[in-house]
Amino acid sequence: MEKENIHIDWDVISKSFRGELSGEEREMLESWLAASSRHRDFYRQALKGGETDAIVGMDKGILAAKKNELMQRARAMKGEVKPRRSLKFVWYAAAVILPLAIAVGMWMNMEGRNEGVIVAQRVQPGSGRAVLELHDGRTYFLDTTRVVETGIEGNLAKAEKQSLVYAKQEAEELVYNKVIIPRAGEYSLTLSDGTRVWLNSDSEIRYPVAFGKDRRTVFLSGEAYFEVTKDAVRPFYVVLDGMEVKVYGTSFNVNTHYQGKILTTLIEGKVGIRVKSTGAESLLQPNQMAEFSLENKDVKVTDVDTYYYTAWRAGEFVFQNETVEEIMERLCRWYDTEVFYANDSVKGKRFTGVIARFTDVADVLHLIGETATVQFNLKGNTITVSDSR
Repeated sequence: MEKENIHIDWDVISKSFRGELSGEEREMLESWLAASSRHRDFYRQALKGGETDAIVGMDKGILAAKKNELMQRARAMKGEVKPRRSLKFVWYAAAVILPLAIAVGMWMNMEGRNEGVIVAQRVQPGSGRAVLELHDGRTYFLDTTRVVETGIEGNLAKAEKQSLVYAKQEAEELVYNKVIIPRAGEYSLTLSDGTRVWLNSDSEIRYPVAFGKDRRTVFLSGEAYFEVTKDAVRPFYVVLDGMEVKVYGTSFNVNTHYQGKILTTLIEGKVGIRVKSTGAESLLQPNQMAEFSLENKDVKVTDVDTYYYTAWRAGEFVFQNETVEEIMERLCRWYDTEVFYANDSVKGKRFTGVIARFTDVADVLHLIGETATVQFNLKGNTITVSDSR
């Protein structure tokens, strides 16, 4: 029977998102999650930045007050944006941008100021952390320092150094676990067949502890990079909203974060994109991307530079003539920040460049602001964007 009378402080949950839990707090939160499926449902919503009415063991008034405080602070910041000098940079190639990014970051730290970025507090990039949710309700918080060894249905799973690894075996009955990556997190997973999965921030994968003798199936939302172990007898499937990827032993990236579409980018091997509603399948060759429309249920295949879609694994942001709005969606997931726009016109301004992911967000915003001619105001974990002219 579930014990829903167990209570927990919101600050403990908030600290878990930032990877700042003490050992005692970690045990407390794991016990709270194991006590009730409603607790786990709420926590999953909170990880994704969403809201739910099924809040148990928490004070709704505290949550409402925190949200109201955030909104008031953001509105106030819209009137605090200051003009800056106009500095023009021309980016000729990625090889120029990366060393320049480092140099600019050093200059800002030495001088103690950011042209084009008003900074009240430093915001650090994401790191290796995840939540492992077992089929029986047990929950573990994984990070770069914690080692977890746990027997699961006769199987040994070990978490160490940003990676969760399952021993190779098959199963007659499938038992599913989940790995949930919060905003500002990333983690990797080795499945029981040897397939490796790298998960980006704000993502979730549901998978069997051990695959059966037929097909191998996992369920994904968010973004992940797969290196699938070849198996002629057991095809590998990644199931998503409205479609699935049939894998023939290959490396590819899947991203559901884009609004209204799912992008599948093939690096090597071969995959088929199958639409659930029609059964139609489109085959991808290396260096091709399939764009699946959630509205029209159709697939468009194009030739692409795959590095643009997989650079996150190498620790880089690559922006190709992207709008400020598109860029901020990616940055907010990685730095766990909120964004507010002083006016709609700034959303459509564009930026092209390559920037290291593991750097302070103020340095990233500075580089974008210089070429996209926008002004950023960073206060706490809230970024306000306005026109610099």
